[in-house]
Amino acid sequence: MIRRPISTIFAVLFLAMAGLFTSHTSADAAGTSCLPSAVKAKLAQIRAKFGSISIVSAHRPGARIAGSGKRSYHASCRAVDFHAPRGKHSQVVAWLKANHSGGVGTYSCGMNHIHIDNGPRVRFHHCVNASGTPVGKKRHYAKRSNKKTYARKGSGKRYAKYGSKTRYSKNASSKRYAKKSTSKRYSATAAKKRTQHAANARWSVNKYAAF
Repeated sequence: MIRRPISTIFAVLFLAMAGLFTSHTSADAAGTSCLPSAVKAKLAQIRAKFGSISIVSAHRPGARIAGSGKRSYHASCRAVDFHAPRGKHSQVVAWLKANHSGGVGTYSCGMNHIHIDNGPRVRFHHCVNASGTPVGKKRHYAKRSNKKTYARKGSGKRYAKYGSKTRYSKNASSKRYAKKSTSKRYSATAAKKRTQHAANARWSVNKYAAF
């Protein structure tokens, strides 16, 4: 009486697990059935070498590349995104970069899956949030622009300071020269006045003596 219910419970659990596995496999198969043979073969190699993988997406009609608006390989069922076996993400990525003739991409900042396609041999990494929108590009670009602008402004300031010093030195030299010239002119004028005064004094004395 006790064994029968237990065996029944185990049977129900087994069927439930089998149903989940079957539905998951069929979902993956439905999403990847239109993939090119080269991409399917690569997925099979990954499974054989590293273990079971989880498909994220494959064929997405009308799919566009976030941030650029260009048509994605997913739109024509030439690409697949998947999660590597737990703890083997970096190993799978390294192996694909060395052994896959098509495109290989990785994602972070909200997504953590691997992308492969049968396009040109391209290697890329995108920092995107959970909805696929690029993260941080504008901020990084602004920082670089600010650094360049600041550097240019700083150079201008340094040049301006140097130029100001040069102009100031010239002005100071001119002022000092002007002061010297003025002093010389003043001294010459004073000497002439003293000479004229002495001449006038001598003339007055001589005139007085004459009378």
